[in-house]
Amino acid sequence: MGLLDFFKSSDTHEAELAKAGFEISSCSQECDSCTSSFPSSLKLSDGSDDDLWGTTKPYGLHIVIPTNKSDWPHDAVSGSGSFAKKVDAWASKSKINFGALDNIKVTVSSLSSLELERDPRYMDGNTGDVLLLPFFIWIKNLEVGEVDEALGTIVPKLVLFRNERLTKLPSDLNTNFPKLTIETDPNLAYIFLCSHRTRDKKCGITAPIMKREMDMYLRELGLYRDFGDDRDGGVSVSFVNHIGGHKYAANVIIYLKKSGKNIWLARCKPNNVIPIIDECVVNNGRVWPEKIRQVQKFQPVDW
Repeated sequence: MGLLDFFKSSDTHEAELAKAGFEISSCSQECDSCTSSFPSSLKLSDGSDDDLWGTTKPYGLHIVIPTNKSDWPHDAVSGSGSFAKKVDAWASKSKINFGALDNIKVTVSSLSSLELERDPRYMDGNTGDVLLLPFFIWIKNLEVGEVDEALGTIVPKLVLFRNERLTKLPSDLNTNFPKLTIETDPNLAYIFLCSHRTRDKKCGITAPIMKREMDMYLRELGLYRDFGDDRDGGVSVSFVNHIGGHKYAANVIIYLKKSGKNIWLARCKPNNVIPIIDECVVNNGRVWPEKIRQVQKFQPVDW
């Protein structure tokens, strides 16, 4: 891409971002006082001249499956047990309408559960939990045999409840599935980093460094939330498997609860961390066009 083409595409993307309801950040995307960096041996030049815009596809629902791991087999979802495989199979055939889109993204993540360490059903991959974004809803103790019926029943209701702007989920939501626990998530944001080293070692190197820097700054802001910390209004930073575009590492995915905004950033480095937290999270989705792979603005939830 030539210099003239870059400025033309940047202007176009600014207009598209504004149309999507996103504000362009007037702040630098780099922190001048930040000293952390990736190892000098890490080469991140692949795709450095590419226009990032549109390098991933939009979707209506993201199902995140906790595994308490930061790396997975090459085919992460199908290689993470029958539960993850069943959820992915349901997602691939689901025809639920989320508005303009009906496709569903499924990833495994480093998010944890006590049951992953003490319940044989979870440890064997026959039962699990799922986080539904952008709904900020957890479904827990979901068995493989109930995946199709439970998700096929509950997810459309969540779409309806969101459209009706409910502030609290009905207490009888799991009437047909008494073993399930359905909970609203208290966080104001989720940040996901691709750490899938088996697919590309760059992600296995960059993600832990980015998470360390993010966690440190979130602690300073009083927003850091780790496993088991259920205080309202926090930010959780976790790893996920391959999301495409490893040549654009480090990839960062952000979900904001109150505004329904979803931001995919790429070519992120440690000196981008503070601006990302300040602008994309704290200031509700201010972005830099040249770092955007995709933005989406879902209807926000009120619970």
